[in-house]
Amino acid sequence: MKKIIAIQITIFVLTSGTLMGLFLYHNIYDEVQLKIVSVLCLSCIKLNPKTHIQFIFQTANHKAHPDFVLENLTKGPLFVYYTQDACHGCEIMDPIIKDVFNINFDKKSFFYKTVFLYNSNITFIHINLDHSPSEMTNSLFIYDKDHVGGVPMFVVVTLGYDFDVVKPYYTSAYGTLDLDTYEERKEALADMILDGIELYKQNQAGFRIEKR
Repeated sequence: MKKIIAIQITIFVLTSGTLMGLFLYHNIYDEVQLKIVSVLCLSCIKLNPKTHIQFIFQTANHKAHPDFVLENLTKGPLFVYYTQDACHGCEIMDPIIKDVFNINFDKKSFFYKTVFLYNSNITFIHINLDHSPSEMTNSLFIYDKDHVGGVPMFVVVTLGYDFDVVKPYYTSAYGTLDLDTYEERKEALADMILDGIELYKQNQAGFRIEKR
């Protein structure tokens, strides 16, 4: 009898240990997954969301604008281009972006440059989600205005007047802009940038970076 009880206890301990191990493994797995930037390639899944060019104040996840945006916003508007390694839509848009800004960059690298465009300083930032610092990659969720969760994503950050306060004001566009040709896409990006420049010029005198 004692031998049977001992065997039963052993089986119980082993089974409990296995179940506990699985439980802990899944918790750890879920925690790790939450920390990974999981973003869709819009073109890979044949999704090209309608782009609504509307500037807004509220960030997509209600978090503050990152420091790298606020610091550069004192010089002029920002254009932030989010990509990843495996992204057919990015391959389509890369040459258009380079053409608009007259720049060249490695698709797998973080790239930053302030250029003079349309009679204004524009800070261009390329953020590859697979290679850039976490502050940069996490900013995608701050500016994913339409909660698409996909790349390529294009963001113009400028300034707007909100109840007597000048604040960062932004809009986001996605995919291949729901347009069919190189020239149409180039023109749409140029229009976004020009709108950002006009807003910036109207409001720059009242902009102050808030201390945190």
